[in-house]
Amino acid sequence: MVPFVKWFYLVALSVWVGSMVFFTVVVAPTVFKTLGAEEAAKLQRVIFPRYYLVGIICALVGIVCVGWLLAERAFGKWPGILSLVLLALTGGTDGWLLTVVLPRLHELRERKTPVIGSGKLPDPRWEQEWKELHRASELLNFAVLASALALLFLVIFSRVA
Repeated sequence: MVPFVKWFYLVALSVWVGSMVFFTVVVAPTVFKTLGAEEAAKLQRVIFPRYYLVGIICALVGIVCVGWLLAERAFGKWPGILSLVLLALTGGTDGWLLTVVLPRLHELRERKTPVIGSGKLPDPRWEQEWKELHRASELLNFAVLASALALLFLVIFSRVA
């Protein structure tokens, strides 16, 4: 059973890393080059919740797998504990981005769009907050990717307890 659990954990991490890299390198740039800014933003609003949900699910799968591997003494104690902490932090980060940051970004964009359509200038504070939240989400996404890569390193190079 241990080899299957380790394999399943590696699959979850690979799906997670692969989806983050594919979205960042292929999807996002292509969407904004192909569609207009407003249409691209609409598409991103549909994609991002699913993107974060993939991360949350992969983190939860990882927590179960690492817990199992630790219980079976098939994962080093400290690499396993570090992995659990990273999985909880990264899954929690994706959860926070999904439930707090993303709705606020959408709200700010929705406030701005009708104002621009009326020919008036939107409140500059909305734009500033949107830029800050967007930048924070970019940095957090990078941190989640780095953590997922660290998790792959830990599972591959960890010695058995």
